[in-house]
Amino acid sequence: MYTPTSSMPVAEQRPNAAAWRVAGAAFLLLFVLLLWLYRDTAMSMAGIWWRSETFAHGLIVPPIFLWLVWRKRSALTAHRPRPSVLGLLALALSLAGWLVADMAGVQVVRQLAFVAAIPSLVVAVLGWRIAWVIAYPLAFLFLGVPMGENLMLPLMNYTADFTVASLQLLGFPVYREGTFFELPSGSWSVIEACSGLRYLIASLTVGALYAYLSYRSLWRRAAFIVASVAVPVVANGFRALMIVLLAHYSDMKLATGVDHIIYGWVFFGIIMLLLFWVGSFWQENEAPDVVPADGAGTSRTLSRSRLLVTGLLAAGLLGLPLLYAAHLAQRPLPPQPALALPAMLEGGWQRDDAVTLSDWRPTFQNPDRQATLQYRRGDEIVVVHLAWYGRQRQDAELINSRNFMIEQEHEVWSNVGEQVVGMAQHPVRETRLRSSSLRLLIHDWFVVGTVPTVSSVRAKLLFARSQLLDGEDSGYAVVLWTPQQGEDPAARARLQAFSNALDAQLRQAMQP
Repeated sequence: MYTPTSSMPVAEQRPNAAAWRVAGAAFLLLFVLLLWLYRDTAMSMAGIWWRSETFAHGLIVPPIFLWLVWRKRSALTAHRPRPSVLGLLALALSLAGWLVADMAGVQVVRQLAFVAAIPSLVVAVLGWRIAWVIAYPLAFLFLGVPMGENLMLPLMNYTADFTVASLQLLGFPVYREGTFFELPSGSWSVIEACSGLRYLIASLTVGALYAYLSYRSLWRRAAFIVASVAVPVVANGFRALMIVLLAHYSDMKLATGVDHIIYGWVFFGIIMLLLFWVGSFWQENEAPDVVPADGAGTSRTLSRSRLLVTGLLAAGLLGLPLLYAAHLAQRPLPPQPALALPAMLEGGWQRDDAVTLSDWRPTFQNPDRQATLQYRRGDEIVVVHLAWYGRQRQDAELINSRNFMIEQEHEVWSNVGEQVVGMAQHPVRETRLRSSSLRLLIHDWFVVGTVPTVSSVRAKLLFARSQLLDGEDSGYAVVLWTPQQGEDPAARARLQAFSNALDAQLRQAMQP
């Protein structure tokens, strides 16, 4: 491998070395300050890397980043550090993004903003020329942010669509309900582990690294990264089909249980090796590091006064969002609502808690108050669950991945379908659950202030706006459910009628 060497005279290298000692020390101090002040955000990422199989790749992102930077040490020392006002502006924008995300309680945006502060700090203290030399490694850091869970459901649906369509094309009789399908030989379901998200994220990370090390031209790198995204998505459909066919033709002796996972990763490994093999045909030799010509980056001396001012401003910027966030965290909870609904609702609905419909309940993490009430109208039953959060904070927020209708691979209940449905008053999220003895149709939505929504993103933005304008961010979830027989449309009409009767009373129930 070509190892670039600097052609600069020794007399010109020494001033750069002195400048690097000063600017490098300033950068390290500010970087350590960033890690210390925002350690909760950094530890939230590390915690997800450690406990999540999907995002375990994040553990190797920082070491790879350091190695990629080390490879560029000759090119880096050829440039003299020069603090940049643009870097301070980028740092301010990154930290403002962190503050807004903290106010709205969006952990992934907090983490993205934290990572964005690192290249911003590089530009601010060392200059944009140095940041440009390691631009790709700095961008590689963003792959360590645990994100992409919102792709889980679309990928599960794609895998189920692909597998069922392929089986039908091969002549197999298939009965499908949501992500569950049945063959004469057995029953199958596409769960989170089968979505292919793990393969996709692993492929993207390895593919981005391979593209950087193997290609020089931007379009080849971009093309290989796109292939690293597209290939595992398509391959996962074939993987799922292969698993089903192996189990079917072996009388459910192969590709079940642990074999299911092992065969999947073996298949993924083969696909990745093929992808790298094909990509090697367009491999380019590594380009030598470009040493700046005289006057391009070495002629100006490092202004220590400018570096000092930049460092002080950067340190101040790092502290301001945390001070404001601490001020917001000290606010007391607003008065709790009564959550008291009347015994009778319009349309003939009457409270009836004597015999509960089922033991199923939606899961909400640490609500400040919640209540479950059951209503009956003749033979019709509807249950309403309210979960109120007076203030959004870590592990106690309305929009949270740990708030869900049903966990994957539940012992009793299975999620057989989820969609957004437009109802008379506002859209709702409709979920269908089934057990061995009962089926439930569920409608749920969020309310921020007085605005109902099913969009987590919109709810987060409403929380941030409410904090900025009104200084409060309370909100609640409404969940309605009723028994359903098959695809019986009467269940949806029943929930709609109950929702209409509930609307006026709901606002009063949310009053202190």
